[in-house]
Amino acid sequence: MEGSESERSRIANNRLAVAVVVGSLCFVVGAWLLIQTGLLDDLIPAQGPAADAVPLYLLVGLVLVGLVVWSWQRFLSLFE
Repeated sequence: MEGSESERSRIANNRLAVAVVVGSLCFVVGAWLLIQTGLLDDLIPAQGPAADAVPLYLLVGLVLVGLVVWSWQRFLSLFE
């Protein structure tokens, strides 16, 4: 038996939320490992990012933060 369209959509949204939650946890662990091993200093340029790329970095950062917040809210709502 197949579920309704709204049920399938809800399952798909929750899968996306769980995937982003797991990805954000992996990112945090990876960043922590880079900081602990000192490899992060080799990846970041000494002068910082190029001035013309800063708006793009800010836009991408805002979108990623919004996606992570939405995903964590969806993920935590599964336990209510």
